[in-house]
Amino acid sequence: SSGINAEYGGGVQDVDESKTWTLNNCNIYNDVSGKSFDLLPGSKEKILLGGSSYDPTSTSQKFNIGLSGKWQIISSELQLPLADRSEELQFTDHIKASYRAFRWNARQIINKIGRPYNSDMEISTTHFTFGNKENVMRPRDCGISRREPTGGDDHLTVENNEVVM
Repeated sequence: SSGINAEYGGGVQDVDESKTWTLNNCNIYNDVSGKSFDLLPGSKEKILLGGSSYDPTSTSQKFNIGLSGKWQIISSELQLPLADRSEELQFTDHIKASYRAFRWNARQIINKIGRPYNSDMEISTTHFTFGNKENVMRPRDCGISRREPTGGDDHLTVENNEVVM
């Protein structure tokens, strides 16, 4: 079972998150700008999500993100989720922070109110549209895994030219 109620069409809220896959240690890249998500310094020692020129060796450009359903953006380097704290999106695990969920739609990463990240790696002021190719994000150099109910991860790998778990 996919976790989606096919009889009623289902939706993102119907996805069984225990059956979803995650892209691990992944660079999120925009072909139009040549930028990737990156950790940027903010005021008062806050760490924000922004964009910088693609650097395949930069650990600050690696993130864990979902493939299906709703998911968080988690910094691989910090091991912290992107959350809203003091009305600013930042990487934090502060008890008063509100975690933000994202999802894919037409290769765009959109927030809960349907606004995508744009080619400048910022949340757009306009809503998602299918025809907008400038907001397309491309995952690069990723591992892929699925969280097991026991708390471990199942990973995909290539052995003897075959993809195995």
